[in-house]
Amino acid sequence: MKVTVDAGHGGDDSGARGKLNGYFESHAVLDIALRLRALLETHVEVQMTREDDTFVSLPERCRMANEWGADIFVSIHLNAATTDADGWEVLTSGSYKSRDLANKVGWRHAAAFPSQTNRGIKTRGNIFVLRKTDMPAILTEGCFLSNDTENQWVSLPETRQQMAEAICLGILDYFGIESNKPELTLEERVVRIEKHLGL
Repeated sequence: MKVTVDAGHGGDDSGARGKLNGYFESHAVLDIALRLRALLETHVEVQMTREDDTFVSLPERCRMANEWGADIFVSIHLNAATTDADGWEVLTSGSYKSRDLANKVGWRHAAAFPSQTNRGIKTRGNIFVLRKTDMPAILTEGCFLSNDTENQWVSLPETRQQMAEAICLGILDYFGIESNKPELTLEERVVRIEKHLGL
């Protein structure tokens, strides 16, 4: 199985920015994506559309996944709004397989963060990376950087680790791959992943 992990934005395109501490969406989602790769790569092949803070165009992201022959495409983002909105959602182009993937990832996120607002699974046929990829594709919005509480919360490494774990479990559920529950504590897992990332 082949999974393309797409960390949104990058380089000059920082995406959303937290009002509370100036945390860039591009930095947060790259960290989540790298953690996700570390979790996935013992089960499936993983392609990253970017591995550092560089800009990659939307057509290039799609081209990479299409030419590689990915089985699924998972784009990781954080949300922003002019209101004090909060919560998570998963966006899909609406195809049956994409919606199935979105439901499985969403269910795992909801289970990991039961107190967070569940904004649900939404069909968004106008999103470039969902339209131009040849495989089931989803775009996750883990929280709102424009919300001070969620901005502070997602700035914590353990939050980003849990988000990566939820996405990983949803992907494994989609492929029907069993995943043994980690015996390490969350703190031990964070340390292990950060060592792997060289942080």
